[in-house]
Amino acid sequence: MRHDVIVIGGGLAGLTTAALLARKGRQVLLLEKNQGLGGYARSYSSHGHRFDIATQALGGCGQGGVVHSILSELGVADKIRFLACEPARVYYLPDGSLYSQHGFLKAQQEELVQHFPEWRAQIHRCFSVWQNLFAELEAIATLAPGQVAFHFGRRFPHLARYGRSTVHDFFEELAIPEALQMRLAARAGYAMLPLHRLSLVAFACTEMSFAKGAWMVEGGVSRLAQVLRQAIVERGGRVRSHSRVTSLLSGEGRVAGVCCGEESLDATQVVLACAGGDLLATLPDLPAKYLARRQGLEPSGSYFISYYQVPAASVAGLAANIEVWPASAPAAAGSRDEMEVYYLLIPSLVERTSAPAGYHSLCLSVPLPPGQSPDRAQRRRLRQRLEEEVGRRFPQLRGALRFLFELAPEHLQLMTDNPGGAAYGWAQTPAQAGVHRPGNKTPLAGLYLAGHWTMPGGGIAAVMTSGRLCAGAVLQDGLD
Repeated sequence: MRHDVIVIGGGLAGLTTAALLARKGRQVLLLEKNQGLGGYARSYSSHGHRFDIATQALGGCGQGGVVHSILSELGVADKIRFLACEPARVYYLPDGSLYSQHGFLKAQQEELVQHFPEWRAQIHRCFSVWQNLFAELEAIATLAPGQVAFHFGRRFPHLARYGRSTVHDFFEELAIPEALQMRLAARAGYAMLPLHRLSLVAFACTEMSFAKGAWMVEGGVSRLAQVLRQAIVERGGRVRSHSRVTSLLSGEGRVAGVCCGEESLDATQVVLACAGGDLLATLPDLPAKYLARRQGLEPSGSYFISYYQVPAASVAGLAANIEVWPASAPAAAGSRDEMEVYYLLIPSLVERTSAPAGYHSLCLSVPLPPGQSPDRAQRRRLRQRLEEEVGRRFPQLRGALRFLFELAPEHLQLMTDNPGGAAYGWAQTPAQAGVHRPGNKTPLAGLYLAGHWTMPGGGIAAVMTSGRLCAGAVLQDGLD
């Protein structure tokens, strides 16, 4: 059987792409190497606790957000419920102060202006630039590659000015003080980069994805994958698990299909919704220059995550989503060479049924640089050190943590095939963000890319946006 489109990878980008194409009448086959779908958007249960394995508060899920709009377009928005996380996150800053960050843009700006009234103009300037960068990148994403360069500076003035800037560069331009920098760029931790390396465009995209709130999925983030799969199947598409693609097929200057071991599957168009570097290397028709550029890109870091049961009384007074910076860290966020932070999440404070009565679910995570994957002994020492630090910072949790399980980069790689368990695809440096990040199209006709390795980048809102853009490119090119 010949398919119109084969999608490789059952993460949210692949599922979004396949669902949108199936809705437009394409004969779609999605292939996933694992049993489960969703990539990092998975939920696991242990001792009566349900954990979203590798996601935190989600952006884009509110009315008008990209996730909500995609689900509405697919006709499945009523099949999933989002729970508001407010505050979105509480930050324990190096100077000993707390910053409670709102999940909604307007409230966030108002609170910052209230605390830094003399910097009102600069605060509004920051959010205005970020909104414009995000809007211009959205506009570019709908254009054919050959149309982007035409009068670029006039059509996209903010991207032309700030496309190569870091967040630190931008703050220096506005002479923003360190205390305000820490709060304005608090969400930079999602990119796992210090401000002097983090692309301003990438940060703007992350910040704007939370403009309409921060959310969790009722019943676990895996519900997203389930409703997207349902949208595919209900429109005549097919989803196959345990189907690892071993090579791509091409001929006469275009893609021809895929191989799953000894099985060949023909398709007019193929979407690579995974890291896929090894698969791209199987194609003699791809230019060496294209492959060489990909090989030179820097991946993002990963995480070590440990999961616990705690007595309900031990989390009294704590927020559901906490980021802790060490007291010894430099005051200026932009000068941090290492992301010496850890995260404490209590998801059952948002959805009480995700933990047994009398207990709460708790996660601790720490970012790791690219290529670092601690072995079992190193993980044990890291977990012990993390638990000790949590006990010092939050005395009510001392001795209350009952360890359930842990995940390291090697486990995250097994889940997704992301090399090194990369959390967000390519690192969001200026050279790898915005228009400089790989796009949905490849030099080989009929072969497309989707996911956090492509524009706009990492995070659930971004990867689903990538899936929408990829589906649009496939439909635009047709089946010729």
